Amino acid sequence: MAQNLKIIPLGGLGEIGKNMTVYEYGRNIVVVDCGVLFPDNSMYGIDLVLPDFDYIIQNQDKLRGIVLTHGHLDHIGALPYLLREIEATIYGTPLTLGLVERQLKEKNVLHRADLRVIDAKENIHLGPFHIKPFAVAHSIPDSLGFVIDTPVGAVVHTGDYKLDETPAGGRKTDLARLRELTPDGVVAMFGDSTNADRPGRTETERVVGETLDRLLAQANDKRVIITIFSSVLARIQEIMYLADKHGRKIMLTGRSLVDNVGLAQELGYLDVPKGILVDSDAGFPKEKIVVLATGSQGEPRSALNRMANGEHRQIEVGRDDLIIISGGTIPGNEEDVGQMLNKLFERGANVIYGAMETVHVSGHGSRDELRAMIETVRPQYMIPAHGEARHLHLHGQMAVDAGIDPDNVFILKNGYQWVTDGRKAWTAEALRVDDVFVDGRLIGEIGEIVMRDRHRLSQDGFIVALIPVDANNRLVGEPQIVSRGFIYLKDAESLLSASCDEIKKHYKHGAHKLQRALEDFFYRETQSRPVVLPRFIRV
Repeated sequence: MAQNLKIIPLGGLGEIGKNMTVYEYGRNIVVVDCGVLFPDNSMYGIDLVLPDFDYIIQNQDKLRGIVLTHGHLDHIGALPYLLREIEATIYGTPLTLGLVERQLKEKNVLHRADLRVIDAKENIHLGPFHIKPFAVAHSIPDSLGFVIDTPVGAVVHTGDYKLDETPAGGRKTDLARLRELTPDGVVAMFGDSTNADRPGRTETERVVGETLDRLLAQANDKRVIITIFSSVLARIQEIMYLADKHGRKIMLTGRSLVDNVGLAQELGYLDVPKGILVDSDAGFPKEKIVVLATGSQGEPRSALNRMANGEHRQIEVGRDDLIIISGGTIPGNEEDVGQMLNKLFERGANVIYGAMETVHVSGHGSRDELRAMIETVRPQYMIPAHGEARHLHLHGQMAVDAGIDPDNVFILKNGYQWVTDGRKAWTAEALRVDDVFVDGRLIGEIGEIVMRDRHRLSQDGFIVALIPVDANNRLVGEPQIVSRGFIYLKDAESLLSASCDEIKKHYKHGAHKLQRALEDFFYRETQSRPVVLPRFIRV
């Protein structure tokens, strides 16, 4: 009996991050990537957002393997959490699996994974899926796209890519191999949409190297602090060469940076000039140092943010520092980054960031590159992926402009089931997939109601009403009101007195109705909606 191919994105559509896609044929499933989403400022107290794994857990007997495009956390960061629930065979290039292995060890789930190394030309057979990697240029070495041959035709899963002709590290997107791998055409392309709103081509990484070379030459007697994504190893390599060229040593600060540099050096992805890495107490003069630091996103505990707040144990920022922010701001982090920059300027440092100089370029292709990929692949069906809603729609419009039938462009959301028999395609009933929040050790226990309460607390604070009652639920004393983040009660005696009257009126109706009555009362009186918590105390 003929089967249909299903493609089910569990994350990465309508958002930048949380990338995870299911390919299903009959009783066989292959998953591509398993990443996290970093919280925006509205997600109070949340550390990470995970894809909803329920479909994988329910169908784990069908899972033939997880294949990884590259080692960024938005593509691998959720694996430790998935492996708490299932065991899996995971395929990736040496650097990608090195980064995965470290995460799995930290979470004590490495024993639940069978890690298998592949390269850019090694095909993998997983049930009916014949997966053929091809090299892509991205901002981390060893990145891949995949041609996934299925019984109903080939699907191209681009992964994150750009068409950089002079990439750092020298690895280009291999369009020639991609054409070789698809001699019979392509049923569908699941394509990176991140920069679908940026005209032209993404600038080459070589421009960043030239800018950093010039800035280091001009730094003279200043200490240079460069903040960078810890996974952008090709740029880290370039900075090492430039520091050596200009007679400077390099100090690393930030755990992920130290770990990634050590791993990349161990695996042969970094050529570290002899003697260039030094500790903070090595005694070299400031003007002979380049500090490589984490914190380009203004993360609260990152090295650069601790410097901005005067909390870094080894480095005190001042007028003798040139700080270069060599990382693009992830959407949602603009406010945190802006506050960090302001604090660094207030400390007297000279700060250079993207609006001033080309100290960072994206690892994703812009419109001309996305169009070139569409024209190379010429898919029958187009599924824009990896982007917010506007990026997906713009990528879809681009596909139509390139000659794809508008009816063959599918703008999906997470949980949608895209189905094809190789001749026609349609969407089946969508799965329900919810964001899974990580808050410390709480995983998936923080739901929509809690997040809504946190949002209200951030805006209007809370009130606790303490109501003394006897065994017969009769009031035996005056209610007490405790408030935080709402109003200062000592300056609001009339409001306090009126709220106690409201409690006396409604307390016999029970906690739920009393809560509603108090919420309505405080809104009438103040036009604010604090979280109200009535508590009966037996005396």
